[in-house]
Amino acid sequence: MFRIRRICKPNSRPDTWKVAGLLKRICAAYEEKGRSPATIYVSGFGTPGAELTVCAEWDQPSIEANLKSNVPDIITSKYSAELGSLVASNNIEFYEIATTEKLKLWGEA
Repeated sequence: MFRIRRICKPNSRPDTWKVAGLLKRICAAYEEKGRSPATIYVSGFGTPGAELTVCAEWDQPSIEANLKSNVPDIITSKYSAELGSLVASNNIEFYEIATTEKLKLWGEA
């Protein structure tokens, strides 16, 4: 099992909640195609934080290439350009979840 985190840094403070709403719509489009539900969260706006970030985070059983045929049309035709205009950076992090099965596999459970 893997946890995927998409981290966006808004261009400006007023863009923060616009980015959050857009990430929510992007994730909803993928969820309609079967991806697990995502959590969207904001740091540095109303909470302490070194900088403003908006994140989307979800779990999936494996990491595979996201082929263009798997990308919902609304994302390529509209949402990608909107997101690009609102953020200074957009990165993705991948984490392997230390499940009981994986810990046993590595002799740690």
